[in-house]
Amino acid sequence: MAANGEISECDIEIEFDGPSDARAEAISETLTSMLAPKGSSLHLLDLDRRIPFGAHEGLALYLNGTDLADEVYRDCDSNYVYAECSRLLEGLGIVSSHWQGPHETALYMYGWDFKAMQERLTPFLQEYPLCQQCRVVQIA
Repeated sequence: MAANGEISECDIEIEFDGPSDARAEAISETLTSMLAPKGSSLHLLDLDRRIPFGAHEGLALYLNGTDLADEVYRDCDSNYVYAECSRLLEGLGIVSSHWQGPHETALYMYGWDFKAMQERLTPFLQEYPLCQQCRVVQIA
């Protein structure tokens, strides 16, 4: 975890008998189909080998939670941002999860192409008041 409480990386341990290339390939294909981001790797301890996998690019949208006008927070809803991002990314990516920190709320999105997702979201981010001063960061 990062100092602010946001998840910075994740390890998943899978135990299976008889490590082999075929089993490693099946595991990495399964995890890739479950939105494994680029940069993921499967570490086979018994063989002292790492196998890179993952095909999805990640986009984090950080909504400013402290510096906007009071009426923006009163009149706008982060759930609407979540729903609208989901709608706009249909066929291109998905909103996978979120994180709420002390100063920002992050929406994590994964798809095949970061730039295409960013382009699809930009008009909405420029017009919806709660998205003022937001940050968009490529996370995978």
